[in-house]
Amino acid sequence: MRDGVLGIQQPRRRGLTDEVAEGIRHAIFDGSFEMGEHLNEVDIAERLEVSRGPVREALLQLRQEGIVTMKWHRGAHIVQFSAKDVRELASLRTVLEVFAIRAAAVSATETDLDQMKQVLTAMSRALADESDHVMIQLDVQFHDSLYRAAHHDRLWNAWSSIRSQVMLSLLVKRHTFNEYYRDRVIAEHQDLLQVVAARDPEACERAVREHLAATYERLVSRFRTTDEGAAESTTR
Repeated sequence: MRDGVLGIQQPRRRGLTDEVAEGIRHAIFDGSFEMGEHLNEVDIAERLEVSRGPVREALLQLRQEGIVTMKWHRGAHIVQFSAKDVRELASLRTVLEVFAIRAAAVSATETDLDQMKQVLTAMSRALADESDHVMIQLDVQFHDSLYRAAHHDRLWNAWSSIRSQVMLSLLVKRHTFNEYYRDRVIAEHQDLLQVVAARDPEACERAVREHLAATYERLVSRFRTTDEGAAESTTR
């Protein structure tokens, strides 16, 4: 046995860490925590009836996803997005999604299109229930289906690296989307499905650019207002 192999550590219970991470992630997306709120390792471990080790590893995983920050002597906190953060997410997501939808126009299978239709059906039910929280989660799931339809593994990995941040940025300001969601959300996603099914890459790019621009124009404006309010309070 070569010496290098001796340095490989035995595998840990990654399944438990992933389960803890999913539990914390779900609580964050469910609105159980506020932006910037402290995540107490001891409290989480006690609630989940696990040791602190898996909780600590789970928080590190969520930090890699960009929805938790960890600082020495301060512990873990939910991220606090600024207007700049949201603009960066918007610009990066637009680049990725233009690539994705153009690829999907060429590579999407009937199974891929059916998956997008199923998400749209679920969105219609959520709209009837007037659940913005569920609607936003389904919105992201629709875009998951779009990325999968591109059949490009590294593109999927790139999307996965910002997906949690995208979800959180939309959820923390979901009350600003009420009117927009009631009026346009189903129609815009139906438009995206139609242009993919029509196999028209140029129309696909126009549609996704318009869709994301409308979404993030409202979102950035809301975060900018919050940032300005915070700045005023610190100068008083």
